[in-house]
Amino acid sequence: MGAEVLGISADHLPSHRVFAASMGTLPYPLLSDWHRGTIKSYGVFNEKGEVAIRSVFVINKDGIISYMNISFKADKKEDYETVFTELEKLK
Repeated sequence: MGAEVLGISADHLPSHRVFAASMGTLPYPLLSDWHRGTIKSYGVFNEKGEVAIRSVFVINKDGIISYMNISFKADKKEDYETVFTELEKLK
């Protein structure tokens, strides 16, 4: 596809490992945004809980967001399918 998928949250890496294990497996790596700079810059910072709103962004090679889902459900197959459909459009 010529793309890379990454998960980013404000959680520590041990939390990512527990989450990934609870899902069985994840098709992408999880990154920690401990200082919350990335989630704030993308407008998905939940100030009340100081966590990221679970969301997905597809960013094209020019750095432009071509798709976003700010209610992504990691356990919902349809959400993954939509993301992969959007990635295919970038070919």
